[in-house]
Amino acid sequence: MKSDSVKADIEHRIADLRAAYPRISACHAVLEDWQEGPEPRWSLRIDVRWPQHQCLISGPARPSAEQAVQAAFDAAVRSLTSHA
Repeated sequence: MKSDSVKADIEHRIADLRAAYPRISACHAVLEDWQEGPEPRWSLRIDVRWPQHQCLISGPARPSAEQAVQAAFDAAVRSLTSHA
């Protein structure tokens, strides 16, 4: 997946989160990549805020950006569901 399409996917998923949880006042994501031996690794961190709360989600390291985005947003939905 190209960089622009990864960014677009993240922005789309943030919009979906905001639609599902309208109390969200801010949501930011940072995609990190690094080499672990010969293998590339990716992880997405998500910072979600709503009145008087903040939820920091650090997705697990994955071998592709697409998998990292999916895993982090799955974790975000689980976390937000438990706080809702």
